[in-house]
Parts: sequence; structure tokens; C-alpha cells
Amino acid sequence: MVSKTRVFLFMLVMLAAMIGLIVLLVSLGVAAFWVKTIPVAVLLFAGIFAQSMGLFQKKAKKTE
Repeated sequence: MVSKTRVFLFMLVMLAAMIGLIVLLVSLGVAAFWVKTIPVAVLLFAGIFAQSMGLFQKKAKKTE
């Protein structure tokens, strides 16, 4: 199992990014569809990217 702290910190950063993105989109006066869709898409792509980079993978112990 991966470290809960690592997952918590990643989700905290993503939450801050999503709130910032929503505020930016609303301040630009974008349609409601885009305000709902773009943050979800960014969150999904960030999760896929983090998974592919091994952020949620448990590190293997070295045996000597």
C-alpha cells in the first residue's frame, strides 16, 4: 500500500489547483458547461499522469 501522506498531499495540491481553475474560469465569464467540465478533465488527466509516473506505486525494498 502506498503512503497515505503522499496521496493526501497530491489530493491537496489538486484541490487547490481545481479551486484556482474554477475561480479563473468564472472570472473570465466562461459558460457553466466549461466551468464544470474543464476542472474534472484536468483532475482526471493529472491522476492518470501521476499514476503513470509511479506516484501511487509502493517502492520495492532492496534485498541484500
